[in-house]
Amino acid sequence: MPLSVDDLRKTTSTARKDKKRRVTPLLIESPEERELAGDFCRYFSDLEQHAKRQRDFSEQYLIERAGGDFKLARGLISAMHNFYTWESETFAERLGREDFENLDEMGLGNPSALRLAMYDYVSAAPRSGFVDGRERPEALELFSAGLGLEPGLVEELLYLDTEENALLKLRTRQDGQTYRRPGAAEVVRRYNRMAVETLLYNCSEVVFGFGTTLPASLIKRIGFLSKELRIPYDLDFNSSGEIQVRLYGPAQAFGAPTRHGESLAALTFTVLALARRLAQAAAPVDTAPKGKARAAKVTNEIPQFNGLENNVRSITALVHLRDKAYSFDVAAVGQHLAPAEAPAELQDISPEFGIAKGLETGSVSTLREAPATYEVQARPFDQAAYYKQKEADRKEFDSSLEARFYEEFSALVREGYTAGWQIQREPEALVLPGQNLLYIPDFAFYRGNLKVWLEIIGFWTPDYRIRKLEKLDKLKAQGGHQIVLALAQELKASFDEDANGEHREMPFPAIYFKQTLRATEVVNLLQQKFDDRAGRLAQAGANQTGLEELRARRGFVAEDKLLEVLGLYNKNELLSALQKLSLTADYIDAYGLCTPDYLARAGTALHQALEVPDRLTLEEAEAALLESGLELVAGQIEALLGRLPRLAVVRPSLFEVFVTKEGTVLEFEAPLVAAKGRRGRAR
Repeated sequence: MPLSVDDLRKTTSTARKDKKRRVTPLLIESPEERELAGDFCRYFSDLEQHAKRQRDFSEQYLIERAGGDFKLARGLISAMHNFYTWESETFAERLGREDFENLDEMGLGNPSALRLAMYDYVSAAPRSGFVDGRERPEALELFSAGLGLEPGLVEELLYLDTEENALLKLRTRQDGQTYRRPGAAEVVRRYNRMAVETLLYNCSEVVFGFGTTLPASLIKRIGFLSKELRIPYDLDFNSSGEIQVRLYGPAQAFGAPTRHGESLAALTFTVLALARRLAQAAAPVDTAPKGKARAAKVTNEIPQFNGLENNVRSITALVHLRDKAYSFDVAAVGQHLAPAEAPAELQDISPEFGIAKGLETGSVSTLREAPATYEVQARPFDQAAYYKQKEADRKEFDSSLEARFYEEFSALVREGYTAGWQIQREPEALVLPGQNLLYIPDFAFYRGNLKVWLEIIGFWTPDYRIRKLEKLDKLKAQGGHQIVLALAQELKASFDEDANGEHREMPFPAIYFKQTLRATEVVNLLQQKFDDRAGRLAQAGANQTGLEELRARRGFVAEDKLLEVLGLYNKNELLSALQKLSLTADYIDAYGLCTPDYLARAGTALHQALEVPDRLTLEEAEAALLESGLELVAGQIEALLGRLPRLAVVRPSLFEVFVTKEGTVLEFEAPLVAAKGRRGRAR
């Protein structure tokens, strides 16, 4: 919750060198102002303890206590309202139990109902809806007598819900507990955070500066959160060669440039919280001795810059105040951006750390935030829920479109319909240091030594599209990057034309989709543009020697192993390769490549097993083959049986399969059939 811009204390300046305007919020740091915050705490505490009403609150008194600095006073009042709130008193709170129950039975349990009853009473004869000042005490006394209450109490109840009669109460936290009365340190922290929020709420972009090492986990979360809030971001190198992320509100033809400031502020604080959590999780166990040596070790392990961590070197926001743009160095006030209430255990906003640490055992734990504590009911550790949550976290996507595409493509991979292409989520970034470019595609596909990146282009503003196209053009000019594009159909015209309206070629192969991106269309595009089938089939003969050795050693080569050895990816390619190698006669579909000796041994083993019984189930047949010392392809024995001589596979029903000698007549019990007939009348 930010402050009013008019109540924000700030300083502005203009640099002589670059003429750049800068703004800095004036935060509470001096001992005198901290002591003033303590005075405000005592004033609000007295109002709350003595059940004072809003009419008793004096803003002018607090301004005088602040030495006439009305901006500081109003800012502190706003900070206090993070802990206190004005609430109307209810009849149940104001009256005794018996009096409240009597009013409630009459349907007069709130001020609105009581006022309506009073109006009805005055409207009845003989007053006819009007009571002057002289008659008012008598009318109120008679009305109160009918309720069994004193006239003064009834008059108070009639206006108990007005603003001036509201009571000052402590707010209720999200965990259901009531806030304790805050101390000066907490109010100062709230004020400083709100002051920073005020400027961020009025910004149009925020730039995070990192070091030369890409913080991959943090960047992935930024990408996910930015798409959730529909905030575009650019990831590139700055002039110093360091990685930076620029978050900015979608450009609009109409409206203020700060219309997305609230989302930018929320995203900024979220990124900072994530950076702290990731830095804490990555910190090694401290084994240094106590004292200065320990402090030096911790300082070297986790970089800290004005309260920022995890390689966050700088944060700069472009703030708009009164039609002027200012640069705001957020990192300079980074020490004031720590979580304002609870420690990290209960303010976990990173999906990667979904299980609160320290709450797995015991019945009650406490949050030590100040001299007083909040009690938190501990929850037992649920291992199944923990792993379920981890799996859900792993499946988080930037959009539902990407989630559906990933699920569909993964299903095709499992069924073997992607021609060997595998999919990878959140692939590594494509880096062009010489052109200050860092690019993270949505997915990557790989097959053998070949890798192709996929960029899905859906919601894009014109400015964002132009910047993205510039990056794609740089990648194209650099060469060496295999990329395919999937564009929303409505963006086709804007991508086919340049800024001058002339036709332009797409930098990379592209397909267009309407609402859903079909995985089969992407597979077809990959096959058209990056298929190396001819070369792989030509190389299949080079692996024939190894294939023959493998087949001779085991008697057969399973179908999946055939594909691997020959460097092939589907059955059509396999059949073409076997035909060139003159091995199709020994190939069994869905089983593999077998030697004649292997087939003969399998037939002999089954004939011996059928000497006594006249039939074998598939399980019994598989057991007989294994006892003879043959290796099998699990679950594919029926495909093998079709190639063995003088054996037959019989299916008496949908759920029964038997193996028998060829020409054997098996007897099966006929299924029971319900007799059909006409019911006659009893005579």
